Amino acid sequence: MVSTTQVNEILQRPAIAILPTLAIDPNPACAAAAAGITRDLLTLFSRWCWFPVIASGPMSNVVAQTLTTQQVGQVLGARFLVNTALRNRGDVWRLDVQVADASNGHCLCADVYDFPNCDLFDVEDRVIAEVVGQTYPHVIAATAPSPVARPDELATWQLAHAAFDLQDRRERLANEQARLAFERVLEREPNLVLAHYGLGLIAYDQVLNQWAPQATAIELLRRSAEKCIGLARKMAEGHYLAGRLAMAQYEHGVAADKLAFAVLLNPSFAAAHSLLGQLHLMAGRLDEGLHRMQIAQRLGPKAFTAGLAVAHFARHEWQQALVAAEQAVAMSPDYPFGRALAAAAAHCMSLPERAHEHATALYRLQPTFDPTRFRTTFGTQVDAVARLVDALEQIGR
Repeated sequence: MVSTTQVNEILQRPAIAILPTLAIDPNPACAAAAAGITRDLLTLFSRWCWFPVIASGPMSNVVAQTLTTQQVGQVLGARFLVNTALRNRGDVWRLDVQVADASNGHCLCADVYDFPNCDLFDVEDRVIAEVVGQTYPHVIAATAPSPVARPDELATWQLAHAAFDLQDRRERLANEQARLAFERVLEREPNLVLAHYGLGLIAYDQVLNQWAPQATAIELLRRSAEKCIGLARKMAEGHYLAGRLAMAQYEHGVAADKLAFAVLLNPSFAAAHSLLGQLHLMAGRLDEGLHRMQIAQRLGPKAFTAGLAVAHFARHEWQQALVAAEQAVAMSPDYPFGRALAAAAAHCMSLPERAHEHATALYRLQPTFDPTRFRTTFGTQVDAVARLVDALEQIGR
């Protein structure tokens, strides 16, 4: 059960206000669709539970349009405003989305989404998930602490998001720094789900990149998943970590169930789509796996390039796999798994010099890296795993 103290701590964070979707066309169909979009945005933004979400029903769009962004934010008690407008042109709907920072009036992001009139509600679900998935990183970035800020001056949720920035580098030293940062956060606020979730991600990165003993990393992942589920069973993060844990123990059926539940709880959860896609690939469901990876890439364009490389590698699409893996390496040059993927894809394309270049970088980053651990972690009978291991063994050090 969530305590009053926990609720009050969340309510002290910057809030996101969802303004009613403006129906541009004066017809009942557009008005009904606009109302549905407003409800869906409220629901999906709320499922992250990292920032308070305000339904701005009492404030009509007419009133909102007479005020400045800063004034609307003050009236609603929100820092971030999500403005949407819907119009219909024949067989096509267009949804305009703008996210503004009411503290300074700046537009954080603006996008346009076009989708066909047929199967409106199915397409609408996908579009709304994409809107929320792409908006959240902008909101998080806007609340990032100043580089010169002292840790004791920051709230725990701010420190946790700063630790996520370290984890996202996919580097061994940054991984350890992020682990220590999450632990410091939990010393101040032991029940902060965000920090337990971060520790779980740290643990899985340790498994994937062999940055820690396997048993140690698995145990940290287990504790983090159990803690997240215990504190917030209806949030997706704990179930996602449980899926990662099952996957790292070669329990693919269990992992798929956990991840499908995480996606059900939060359809905008790009990481859950990505990992579920990898499971489909391992099971030989190549088209479904690639589709899931493409969803993850849409929801988090910068975060799942390596996952997309895995999808292409599993489908024997070596060139696409190499392009995606090298994009991942370009974003995180010290990412061992990214280097391993790039080396294997180049080897399968009969590009020995390029394969050797990536393999050399891999073993420079992680001298004790052992390709055979992928078999024991992710399954001896998985074609993509076997090809990855065989390629790395043939390239050598």
